[in-house]
Amino acid sequence: MDITAVHQAIRRCEIFGGLEKAHIDFLVKNGQAKNFTEGSTIYQKGEPADGTFCLLVSGNVNIISERGEELYSIGAGDILGEIGTISPQNKRTITVRAAVPVEVVEWNFEGIEKELPELFEKLRDLARERTLNWYY
Repeated sequence: MDITAVHQAIRRCEIFGGLEKAHIDFLVKNGQAKNFTEGSTIYQKGEPADGTFCLLVSGNVNIISERGEELYSIGAGDILGEIGTISPQNKRTITVRAAVPVEVVEWNFEGIEKELPELFEKLRDLARERTLNWYY
């Protein structure tokens, strides 16, 4: 995965706004790059969240309802997986499927909480906001 693309996706994402270069470098160094082909399931509702969340670096994903309907799409610079990771059940709350080939960078919440506590708070706030405002 292109490091420049990862840096650009991090800069596009509101959650990472205001981070110092050293913190961005920490995220790039400690993220796990993953690629998904069109139609691949990235997260399946009900599966263990394993303490991870990801940032879409390239491509678009569809959020899928329990009936298999596409509810909406999100793209590069958006965060996925934070709700399931923060929830007490530690389970994925939605199904996310690649609409096109997708690149993501995935992190473990625990590492973020230890190294970047201010970012951890932003991610937790995002999860709460999405839980209250998104219906899927």
